[in-house]
Amino acid sequence: MASTSRVLVTGAGGIAGVNFVRSLRVDPKEFFIIGTDFNKYYLEFPDVDMKINSPRHSDPSFLDLVKKTVMENKIQFVHPQPSSEAEVIAANRDSITAVTLLPPTEVISRDKLQTLQILQAGGIPGPKTHSIDSMENFDTAYETIGSDRVWVRSKKGAGGNLSLSCGNVDEAKKWIQLWISNGRAKLDDFIFHEYLPGRNLAWDSLWYEGKFISAFARERLDYPLKHVAPSKITGTPSVSRIIIDENVSKIGKGAIRALDPKPHGSYALDLKEDAEGVPKVTEVDAGKFHSTTPLWGYISTKILHQDPLKNIPYSYLRAGLDGTAPESQGDDIYPAGMYLLRNIDSGVWLWYEDGSKVRVV
Repeated sequence: MASTSRVLVTGAGGIAGVNFVRSLRVDPKEFFIIGTDFNKYYLEFPDVDMKINSPRHSDPSFLDLVKKTVMENKIQFVHPQPSSEAEVIAANRDSITAVTLLPPTEVISRDKLQTLQILQAGGIPGPKTHSIDSMENFDTAYETIGSDRVWVRSKKGAGGNLSLSCGNVDEAKKWIQLWISNGRAKLDDFIFHEYLPGRNLAWDSLWYEGKFISAFARERLDYPLKHVAPSKITGTPSVSRIIIDENVSKIGKGAIRALDPKPHGSYALDLKEDAEGVPKVTEVDAGKFHSTTPLWGYISTKILHQDPLKNIPYSYLRAGLDGTAPESQGDDIYPAGMYLLRNIDSGVWLWYEDGSKVRVV
């Protein structure tokens, strides 16, 4: 890599975007970073060298802005953090004169139902899931799940979009009808699956042209402002801890290979355990990082002083810029038992069960 590499990060003002930039600032001179975001106020958060207020991804001028920014600033690598922007850039990658490290467009754009159907066909454990064809068939569809409590959610979107744990068929029906009646959703937007009462897990991984590079797993323990969300999930955890679980790693790798025969880039999995403690994949995001994945990368380098390649965003960028797979770091790249504590206006702490802690941000 050149002494200073030029990088464009779209969605840089969101939580994940800010953390992604932070993970690259371990050496402040290694990258020249331009950040875009459609929210001009959020652009004040990331530590970027240049800020650009962009249109939303759905605006045709968004892609034009990306191309222009790349050309005029000699950008070498483009990282779109939000899934919505990753879809646009992946679909138009051949017209952008900079490197991306994104999975195929069809892998990125699959919704949750399509993803779970592919995983089920590949023998990967997942929740019993059903789509809704009509309200007339609702009761029958509900009964196929085989349990009273179900998890209703949207096929697309993050942050627990349209989700709720419903204890009976009438509750699920009213929840869906509420969103349809206020014009916020259509019937076809919804799926529901069996409610899984166990641990809430995440598994993040990096791949290069089919080669597995690195991964780690964690358990989500709490969410910020959960009291304002009916589902009690608000997208990004306020408390999470690193875990080492061979079964989670095995399921994660199997899921990625079932969805993409030649994985390339970052893949983020959500899993939930059933009553017997079996992890089941509930969602896969291809081409993006979970919001705290880059923060763990920053911790790896700045606090744990690990090999820089264990900082997954850094390793990802190195792979893209160098055009070759970085040295494999293996599974479970972070030690178990570390807790990440975050809250609004309260900073970020790395906490251990013996009561010791280190300020991260």
